[in-house]
Amino acid sequence: MIKQPSDFSAAIPFLWENDYPLPWFMTRWEKLAFVSMVERLKPSVAIEIGNASGGSLQVLSKNCAKVYALDYDAAVHEKLKSKFSNVSFHTGDSKAILPALLKQISDRGERLEFILIDGDHSTSGVRGDINAILHNYKPITTCYIIFHDSFNPVCRKGIVDADWENCPYIHGVDIDFLPGYVFAEDNAYERKGLWFGWSMAIMKPEARSGKLQVQQSLEPTYKAMFKASRNNTLTYRIMSLFKNRYK
Repeated sequence: MIKQPSDFSAAIPFLWENDYPLPWFMTRWEKLAFVSMVERLKPSVAIEIGNASGGSLQVLSKNCAKVYALDYDAAVHEKLKSKFSNVSFHTGDSKAILPALLKQISDRGERLEFILIDGDHSTSGVRGDINAILHNYKPITTCYIIFHDSFNPVCRKGIVDADWENCPYIHGVDIDFLPGYVFAEDNAYERKGLWFGWSMAIMKPEARSGKLQVQQSLEPTYKAMFKASRNNTLTYRIMSLFKNRYK
């Protein structure tokens, strides 16, 4: 279990603590952006992949008519089920669950307007979740898709390698919608590891015209942070080869 880094302790508020009290593993600026975005959009239907302690799920539940929550860990759902009356919980491999769920949403004519992907953090897991959406869903309204931990090199590769171009309903992708963060030297978890950051994609009902441009608007920032991170060390690279992190 990833622990909340000391850098984002309750000593400095993000201003919505009373409205959204559940633990939440995002940076302060990500929380501010997430609450602002969801409260502004007020999606009719949303999907969240990866539910953890319910931090971002509580925001979606309060502002959406219906939410589908996907997580591989049954214990996570057992803790959260009693907290949300408008959330439908689906336990298991999200890549396997998504095709049937998206068909169900389409068959019911539900207006899916927001998706948060923050589950399996392997390259194949991230890419698989994205492709499950790209290959199995035709939107009936604009849908915003957010991908967490886009500055983590393993997750970032999965996002970049997704089958964006072959989905005609994707109209825009920015790998660097929000920047990530390098943990402080004294942090116990992932010391000097590169994490956080958002990517965003926009799906629309009409097919796009022309070639899709997948932007990396903060690529110079990402590269500079990567050089200073543990992800750029020889030890990490060797470990990544043995653990197949980037496959």
